[in-house]
Amino acid sequence: MSELVSHEMPSICVEAFNGEGLEEKFGRGYLLITTDVNGTPRPCMLSAGEILALDAHTLRVALWPHTRTLENLKRGGRALLCFIAPHQVLYLRGCPRYLPFHPGITLERVEIKIDHVEADKHEGFEILRGPEFTSEPSVRSATIDGWKRTLEALRAP
Repeated sequence: MSELVSHEMPSICVEAFNGEGLEEKFGRGYLLITTDVNGTPRPCMLSAGEILALDAHTLRVALWPHTRTLENLKRGGRALLCFIAPHQVLYLRGCPRYLPFHPGITLERVEIKIDHVEADKHEGFEILRGPEFTSEPSVRSATIDGWKRTLEALRAP
């Protein structure tokens, strides 16, 4: 069962999404959950190169244009980001705000004001790791280069 732990992101989340050390953060995935007009939950997998924490209350995410997730967030529906790591299951909830298009990337930008953080713990059941992915070295290098451009655009007003 999850319980409220804070109204702002803990430091482990801010550090995970600070835009630094992308080589070490490559391979970790995070689920962003939104709901469509019918109330159906819609998951979207993001990486550390598509999420930026400006501070303990503010996340910015980069999303592909014309996706269900982007449309759901543009409508103003609440967002839920699942942060799953060794010994940690956190649910970051907040209200989105669509940001103007940035010419440096083809992705769209959304800011999420985090106002509710829950922890999910089950006594005797230890979390070993969260969602993970991998790729070939050449793809990895190109991906990280793209992430740097994306994060730079997420930092812009």
